[in-house]
Amino acid sequence: MSCDRTVALGAYLLGALDPAERSSFERHVRGCTTCRREMVRLAPLPGLLGQVRPADLELPFEDPAPDPDLRPLPPEPEPEPVPPPARRRRWPVLVGAAVLAVLVAVGAVLVPRLVGDDRAAVTWHAADAGTGVVASADLVAKSWGTELWMSLENAPRGARCKLIVHDRSGRTEIGGWWGTDHAPDERIPGSTSFRVADIERLDVVVDMRVLVSVRP
Repeated sequence: MSCDRTVALGAYLLGALDPAERSSFERHVRGCTTCRREMVRLAPLPGLLGQVRPADLELPFEDPAPDPDLRPLPPEPEPEPVPPPARRRRWPVLVGAAVLAVLVAVGAVLVPRLVGDDRAAVTWHAADAGTGVVASADLVAKSWGTELWMSLENAPRGARCKLIVHDRSGRTEIGGWWGTDHAPDERIPGSTSFRVADIERLDVVVDMRVLVSVRP
């Protein structure tokens, strides 16, 4: 399966999208397995590109040595001086070459290690008919437990939300706290020591009332 919006992943990871485009792309990623897989695969790119110095991209060029058997030509009249082209015009080519080089390196070195993490990243959706609250949760497997990213719509304004994580053996943990005065498409971080496979549900609670329960 392919997705025509994966071409925007590079700009998203490098922070080149404007706020409206970024919000639109994040909403798309929540429901697109292909884009999430590519995002996990290319996630190391910004850090690797940050280690590239401009001096590393400037390749020295030396003039070839003159041939002693060739007779010199008579001097030509000097042309009118032409301003040198702005150096910044070279950057799109240089950066493009650097990105391609890093992509090759990432594909050869990092992809085998990231395949397992991609399979462990899942997204759950839920909507509560009584409260009208709609929630989406991205669960990412980590060595210490699970990283959580929540998106919430229609929550009561001015409230404090608590995320309660339930595992399949009956244990509970608080995965995070946040205020509800945020944009509908904002992603809220959380965490739990439970593994993804052990999580039974996520409850979003305000004042002891469950607004929505998110399950696989």
